[in-house]
Amino acid sequence: MDTVTILWSGGWDGTFRFLQLASKEISIQPIYVIDKNRKGTEYEKDAMAKIIDAVSAGGEKNFKATILPVKFYTVEWILENCADENISAAFRLLREKYNVGTQYEWFALLAKKLCIQMETCIVHQYHGKVEDAIDAEAILTPIHDDVLGERYQVLPKEDNDTVTLVFENLLLPSIRLTKKDEERIARENGWLDLMKLSWFCHNPDEKGSPCGLCTPCDDAMHTGLEWRLPKKAQRRNKFKYAYLLLRKAKRFLSRKAKA
Repeated sequence: MDTVTILWSGGWDGTFRFLQLASKEISIQPIYVIDKNRKGTEYEKDAMAKIIDAVSAGGEKNFKATILPVKFYTVEWILENCADENISAAFRLLREKYNVGTQYEWFALLAKKLCIQMETCIVHQYHGKVEDAIDAEAILTPIHDDVLGERYQVLPKEDNDTVTLVFENLLLPSIRLTKKDEERIARENGWLDLMKLSWFCHNPDEKGSPCGLCTPCDDAMHTGLEWRLPKKAQRRNKFKYAYLLLRKAKRFLSRKAKA
């Protein structure tokens, strides 16, 4: 039985891919990278546990995969034990030019260290930073004779290997889909109730609700999934910059009071 390794944090895109994989006769190895700076970590872990339990229970959804225990790696462990200056130097260039997320350095380092290819669930959307980098400096191509049939890999463009150094071990199964495509396919397959168990906010408020201000909340608001945010979070997003300025002011005053 083939084993597919997926980088998953309980979010919408990763959960969609997890459910796709769960419908196949394979083994799934989820990997979760712990970023201690994200307040949403425990919410993400809880979402993953609920989704895994629901898939394992089976029911009428006809899931076939064997789900292996989630493997957890901290960012600190990756940076200390998986260092590769070629990857990190290439990532810094992509970060400077395209502002790609810091997680892609961690993923690339981990995949190289473990000597395995991992799926990471990037979708087509309105500010596709990774897509921009690939379009400009690499070639996105379907994997030849792929057993799963729908995944893409990144190849170098001419003599430019900057993007490839970061993404050579990261497979992209969802990059031709939008979040609305995922919603439609999930509904067609009867998975939408499980998709709603996913968690996406990096900085939930004191009541455990999505903040409306972080990047995943902003993505939801601009990709047709605003229904996932409560009304107060939608209002925060509408006046995002005012809220962020107010937050900075409160932090400044708090630090000044403690000084």
